[in-house]
Amino acid sequence: MEITLSDAIELHLRAMRAKGCAARSMDAFSDECAHYLSDWLDRPLASLRRHEVAERHEALTESSGPYLANRVLHQFRAVYNSAVRRFEDLPPTNPVIAVTFNRVRRRRQPIPWSDLPVWRRKVDAIANPIRRDLQLFLLFTGLRNQDARTVRWEHVDLEAGTVHRPRPKGGEDRAFTVPLASFARELLERRRTDNPRLFPVDGGWVFPARHRDGSVTHVIEAKESRTVGGRHVAYLPSPHRLRDTFASAAHEARIHPLDLKVLLNHALPATDDVTEGYIRPSVEHLRVSVESIARFLVSHIDD
Repeated sequence: MEITLSDAIELHLRAMRAKGCAARSMDAFSDECAHYLSDWLDRPLASLRRHEVAERHEALTESSGPYLANRVLHQFRAVYNSAVRRFEDLPPTNPVIAVTFNRVRRRRQPIPWSDLPVWRRKVDAIANPIRRDLQLFLLFTGLRNQDARTVRWEHVDLEAGTVHRPRPKGGEDRAFTVPLASFARELLERRRTDNPRLFPVDGGWVFPARHRDGSVTHVIEAKESRTVGGRHVAYLPSPHRLRDTFASAAHEARIHPLDLKVLLNHALPATDDVTEGYIRPSVEHLRVSVESIARFLVSHIDD
């Protein structure tokens, strides 16, 4: 049997499914492979040569940037490794060995405190109130872009002042519930009251939007851009910059690092850690933290 790249991708997706990977991760993986490696899909996997793989990485770096180029070739490497474990006739050396991956650094760029009032004025100028509130929700919760955009009313408890994320990055095993600062709770109360005017049927989404086919879904893209001179340019910093800003505000508000890890849904110390491994902050304890962060942000967001 001569396995094609398309066959190998399906094999790898089955392995991801067996491991319990999130559906959105598998969808993104499949979509990017189909888009950036489309001309290879029907080729036998064994026919893809090292120089071709290296040249594809270089071309993607030029056309789409170093981060995406690295990600696509990491995906290809994973697909090949899954296939070679199943099919002994495949060359054992992964052709990605020829790739020199781009040196990239994680972008940590919180909004400077002096720029927050300008940011707030630009947010207030967004015509769509749902998209406007989404930007504020991202800043005042520190949630990841996907987690914020896909909040459903069934996962919000306005009385308790909490939001639950059932399938965050890392899947169901990383599900978490965090308290909402009063600023964020009032924002959600506003959306609960105002959404029916814009979306009589909101599909259960806190931040609903109209899909191209006319159906109601969640906001698909939180980035705000504008067309200037025929080009799309950023109107606001990317959503992850708001997460950076939330984390920086927490530090300057003297929030304990362990509390911040929980609020950001980062991995906690292992349970065999002598001290911190046993600590799991309660929601009510974390409520004090989110209110302190919110007060810090409000004090810097207004002129």
